[in-house]
Amino acid sequence: MIGTPVLTSGSVATADKRVPKPESVIGWVPCADYKVATYEQIADYYRKLDKASDRMKLVEIGKTSEGRPQLMAIVSSEKNLKDGNLRRYQDISVRLSQGDKLPEKEARELAKNGKAVAWVDFGIHSTEVAGHQTAPQFAYDLVTSETPEAREIRDNVITLLVPNVNPDGGTKVAEWYQKNLGGPYQDASYPELYQKYAGHDNNRDWYMFNLQETQNVGRQLFHEWIPQVMHNVHQSAVFPARISIPPYEDPLNPNIHPQVVRGVNLVGDAMGQRLDREDKVGALARQSYDIWWNGGARTAPYYHNQIGILTETAHASATPRYYDPATFPKTFADGTSTSEPSVFYPSPWKGGEWHLSQSCDYIKTASWAMLRVASDDREALLAGVAKMARDGAQNGAGTTYVIPADQADFPTATKLVDKLRWNNIRVERATESFNVGDRTYPAGSYLVREAQPYRAAVLDLLNPQKYPDRRLYPGGPLEPPYDITGYTLSFQMGVTVDKLDQKVRARTVDVDWPSVPEGVVAGAPKHAYALDPRVNDSAAAVNALLAAGDKVSRSSGEVKTRTGTLPAGTFLVTPGAGTDTRVTELATRLGLSIAAVDAKPKKVTELVAPRVGLYDGFNNYDEGWTRLILDQFGFGYEKVTNATVRAGDLRAKFDTIVLPDATYNSMRNGRAAGSLPPEYTGGMTDAGVANLKAFVEAGGTVVTLNRAAQLPIQAFDVPVRDVTEGTEETEYNIPGSVLNLNVDAADPVGAGFGSSASAFVADGPAFEVEDGAEGVTVAATWPKTNLLKSGFLLGEDVIGGKAAVVTAKVGDGQVVMIGFKPQHRAQSHGTYRLLFNAMYLGGQR
Repeated sequence: MIGTPVLTSGSVATADKRVPKPESVIGWVPCADYKVATYEQIADYYRKLDKASDRMKLVEIGKTSEGRPQLMAIVSSEKNLKDGNLRRYQDISVRLSQGDKLPEKEARELAKNGKAVAWVDFGIHSTEVAGHQTAPQFAYDLVTSETPEAREIRDNVITLLVPNVNPDGGTKVAEWYQKNLGGPYQDASYPELYQKYAGHDNNRDWYMFNLQETQNVGRQLFHEWIPQVMHNVHQSAVFPARISIPPYEDPLNPNIHPQVVRGVNLVGDAMGQRLDREDKVGALARQSYDIWWNGGARTAPYYHNQIGILTETAHASATPRYYDPATFPKTFADGTSTSEPSVFYPSPWKGGEWHLSQSCDYIKTASWAMLRVASDDREALLAGVAKMARDGAQNGAGTTYVIPADQADFPTATKLVDKLRWNNIRVERATESFNVGDRTYPAGSYLVREAQPYRAAVLDLLNPQKYPDRRLYPGGPLEPPYDITGYTLSFQMGVTVDKLDQKVRARTVDVDWPSVPEGVVAGAPKHAYALDPRVNDSAAAVNALLAAGDKVSRSSGEVKTRTGTLPAGTFLVTPGAGTDTRVTELATRLGLSIAAVDAKPKKVTELVAPRVGLYDGFNNYDEGWTRLILDQFGFGYEKVTNATVRAGDLRAKFDTIVLPDATYNSMRNGRAAGSLPPEYTGGMTDAGVANLKAFVEAGGTVVTLNRAAQLPIQAFDVPVRDVTEGTEETEYNIPGSVLNLNVDAADPVGAGFGSSASAFVADGPAFEVEDGAEGVTVAATWPKTNLLKSGFLLGEDVIGGKAAVVTAKVGDGQVVMIGFKPQHRAQSHGTYRLLFNAMYLGGQR
């Protein structure tokens, strides 16, 4: 492709005058200084463009978390977009991606006759405004350009354009900027989560599919179209570079097919060449972004044999700015000069004034470069995905994963199957029991065979990660990963998955989307219905019953039912008016087995719905994910802001207050005065901290997650210390890993657990209780050895044997400190119950 004439960004030859230009609809040229269009304005333009051109079809792919229609444009030649042709090319793309059973000759014929499918999405991170602001002009150029290159791309490629992956945030950020334009907060960052639950963390949901937007997009990426190459547009380039492009950093996840990595490097090289030919200097490769972690919009495709491209342009603002080269850092993080040419930064940017329009131009150039690769390598890309599918089937032969139907929390196991199916991983369900060696698996168990097209996804989600020990220098700290190092989904969700190194023979049916297990209610009880505390969804049922006015209690010991024995912490529901109907409906909807208890257990405690306050110090991802879980499981709650805490009288309003992951100083001090409007600055202050302590002393319960334990340790005089405090990175480093955890199921916070669990940990605290301390109980501890289950761990000797979950009495109340995130990104279902149990303490009477 070197030396080939190209379409310069923004140039369009002989555009159809009937097709509206973006400025004629939006009111200004997109990416203009001091202008940010809302999603509604951009969507309106896409609709008008769709009506005016036969080269574009606009479809709604779902609703957003706040109910907006999410759009996707399909752009190609008029001939390709005719209904029969479009369906045929879509079918070819899907068949080749799932082509493990296609004869090679047929696959080659399909590749020869098919069209490459390429994807470009904008605006996933709303404050990175260049992405969604580029979407109108790029669509216009792609639809109207009459250069030979553009015609060739439309003939050879079906391009899927998503103008905004997060429409809700796009509008929020645009309105915020325009509202503050010309004032002291013109360049202040948006102060709250711009996606309803995840904010910026919405790019961490791409194997889990918790968010509505992720589901909308994932359905197209992994089921409906399965593009061979995709471009995920961002705007946080490594300074002072103007754009970050592939190749990316090591380490490389060994589960990814090498052909994917070669494709990523090919597209990155094409982007760099094109940028330099257009005198767009400052393109940087091999810095910051690795190919290890799964779960991002550009990384999850790797495990589906797709070429995923992340670009990060510079200057995430519509306000122009002069960048003084004298203030540039001399080197990037790895020591590469920022001012002298090098292999992966051959044309350094020398500084100067920068405008949003320049960032948008870089995005357009990079996107055209990717489409050019898709066009030139159309047949090879299509044939390549079929080969990778065949390789997955051949290399995975002889290994089967079984998800037994007789595990205690089978409803959560079914949710794991749902996540696998969102990833388009093939799953079967046994229609009758079957034997493997001495083990009998009951009917209803799920089977995942490793021999399938997306074997990489199977390997990555159901096996431990082994992150390499890469140091910045000999004896130094770990080279930091881009995100996390261990995330095995079966471990995080607490689901038993048996890996069998043999082909399992069983009568099965293919699973499209799993149904909840069959709900069972074991007859009308003489005393109470019993809900198993080992099952997460028992909490959802209990919350619904409490909201309906039913009487609920919890046992302190084992409970004998008509069909067996349930452990301590069992929920007991006293029959009342309408209870039978509600219990039956909940069992059916949630897939619960609800037992009957005929004699009152000896030790029970009444449970009322706790009045829960969820602390939100503004724009805390962990708060958002916690809120999502509380919504999913039906917990009632109110937001607790810094102003709420400062106002005091908390005990009159709340029984339990949850402090999501945050440092003590960030909670106490908040954002600096002058950085945002006054209502968004400042923290809870020392007065607020004192109010929290008074809340606990008056009988309230405070639950802290991960680093939030700093607050009670430093301000509540609890007889507990964090043993990780003051350690160096060379002594203690858990950069997002899954660890083994010992649990005391006799402790109220550990109710419903076995003796062990898996916990996701990211440099959290570990606790040591002072000798002779009273009023302190430990619900969970870290094993002394063999802590690491998935990822990387440095410092086993620091936290081994120490407490992980501690409850400390403070006055008439208590503080529960959980030394990790038990609800990590709404993924770690296996430790949700620690949070639920801690919250319920505030409702015990």
